This record gives sequence, structure tokens and C-alpha cells, in this order.
Amino acid sequence: MIHTIGDSHCWHGWLKIPGVEYHVHGPMTMFSFGQTMPPVVYEIPEDDVIIFCWGEIDCRCRVNKHEPNWKENIDMIVEGYGKAIEANTQRHKKAFVYNVVPPPRKGTVPENPGFPLLGSDSERLSYVRYMNEKLRELPWGFVDVYDDYSDEEGFLKMGLSDGHVHISDPLYLIKWIDKNL
Repeated sequence: MIHTIGDSHCWHGWLKIPGVEYHVHGPMTMFSFGQTMPPVVYEIPEDDVIIFCWGEIDCRCRVNKHEPNWKENIDMIVEGYGKAIEANTQRHKKAFVYNVVPPPRKGTVPENPGFPLLGSDSERLSYVRYMNEKLRELPWGFVDVYDDYSDEEGFLKMGLSDGHVHISDPLYLIKWIDKNL
């Protein structure tokens, strides 16, 4: 069994895949998960696969508040995230970190006033790409389907999305599972 854990990105896209159970802990951010380290895997059998799915909200509406030190802010967020994952996976053998999904362009999606698109398109794209670089450095497997769900400039392919900020078509997630698990 595969268990995805995180904010809404742990079920969008994954929902339609047989053998995947999702555990939504959102709209908690990667930052708040890393700071509070709540237990989120307590009922998951130790031989099951766990995929942690946080970071999109941070890149969309939190990192921009820390200009010009956004890289330092992302470094701090990912460090805390790694500690929270480690604390949660002491008895689990198969843990992965899901890439932050490609950001949408402003004007192509409805904005949620509580979770707005902060920063320009290019700034948010830089946040996501840098955060994914840092996530890839963590000592767990990395679910990297970013290029499959992004257009030629790195933004979310709207035809594979829910028309907002989420992946909806599971095609490339299924291909990743078939290849890696």
C-alpha cells in the first residue's frame, strides 16, 4: 500500500490511483509541519510506502514574504521538513518526498484570498525550482514528476490540472509508481 501524507496535494492526482491511501493534514504548510513535527504516520504499517506531499502552499504564498532572503527561508523550511519526516519515519523503510508541483501562471487560475499567488510568475517559479533542488538532497527517495506536469517554461500544464494549483490527471504519477515501486 502507498500512503500519501500532506496538504491537498496528497490527494489531488493520487486519488484515482488504486492502492493509494491519502492522509490530508492541510492546509498545514511544509513550514508548520517542520516546526511542530506532529505524528502523521502512527497507523501506517512499517512496510508500506509513505510519500510526503507538502511545499506548494509555502512557495505560493509564504516564501515571497521573506524577500530578499527567500533562499535562506527555503533552506530553513526544508531543514525542518527533513527533521519532521525523520521523526515520523523511525520505523518505516520506504519513505519518499514528492516534488512541489509546477506553479500556475497568474491570471490563469482563480485566486484564493486566504492563499494568494504572491510574487511574480518568475519569482514563484524560482521558489518552486529551488525548493525541489533542496528536497532532492534529503535522504529519502524523491518523487520527481515535475517535468511531466510542466510546460516548456516550467509552469503547470493546465490540461493536466484541476484548473487551479493541483495535478488532477494521475498518468505520470502512475508511470512513476510503476517504474520505482
